[in-house]
Amino acid sequence: MFVSASNVSYGIGQRIENCRLMRGHTQIGLASQIGLTYQEVNSYEDGYIPIPIEVLYIIARVLSVDVVDLLPEPVIVREDSYEDEEILYLTKIYENQKLGKIVPSLVRFVHISEKIDQEEARLDIAKNLVKEGVSVDIISQATGLSIYEYNDTRKEVCTDSIYYRIGQRIREWRLIRRYTQKDLADKVGLTLKEIHEYEIGYTAISFDKLYEISDALSVNIKVLLPETRESKEENRLLSLMDEYREQESLVKSLSEDMKDSKEKVKKMEKIKVAKNLVKAGVAIDIIVRASGLTADELGECEN
Repeated sequence: MFVSASNVSYGIGQRIENCRLMRGHTQIGLASQIGLTYQEVNSYEDGYIPIPIEVLYIIARVLSVDVVDLLPEPVIVREDSYEDEEILYLTKIYENQKLGKIVPSLVRFVHISEKIDQEEARLDIAKNLVKEGVSVDIISQATGLSIYEYNDTRKEVCTDSIYYRIGQRIREWRLIRRYTQKDLADKVGLTLKEIHEYEIGYTAISFDKLYEISDALSVNIKVLLPETRESKEENRLLSLMDEYREQESLVKSLSEDMKDSKEKVKKMEKIKVAKNLVKAGVAIDIIVRASGLTADELGECEN
């Protein structure tokens, strides 16, 4: 399914040109509206140079289209591979005729929140283990995290930037697929540092790399691209819940049914990591301090 870099650049260029002509813009006119030179627009449309993702978002806004409308075909994988099996399973369990639209979004939102909580629990322990002087190898084996993830030395990042938002979507889908950053790096032929910096938004990702990552995650590239017209997942859920206001009590019950408390999810994850640390021969007192678990809870890990 992967599209080569040259094909990506040419395909996007052709889409921009077609859309520009349909809107009645000249290359000079489009260039002046987006702060580029005529030569740059011409090179983008001919596919001579790769177009940066943030520039494509600007062009999409000027042409009044969504970014995905400017992507070349094919960009699709099988529809039934979009979602994790757990999401599909839970959706089927809680499916209700009157809640057909809201259930998939609600289940996916809860499911991703749980995956993120689990990763945060591992990050907390990893950072504490560093302070305790535990080796990087043991920390990585026990938590499944790379040193880049739990290293406290972080650059400042703009959470509104397009690359940060894309990075967070890559992270969400990586967690849904149960991949570590190393797993994804190996699948795409990148380094751990490169994957980490893409996820945190430190590094601008190119379209060819984004296509490779979407291929490795078995998703349509469009799910990794924030919408041109802002629309957050939570807002979509609220809108759907308003639509089904007469079923408000059922929606509330459904949400509470599926959602374990954040602390409970984190505690279960900490117990898993603690078991790995016990197997690696880490001292019990260190594990207690790093995980925040009680001695009794840790005793369960040894059984």
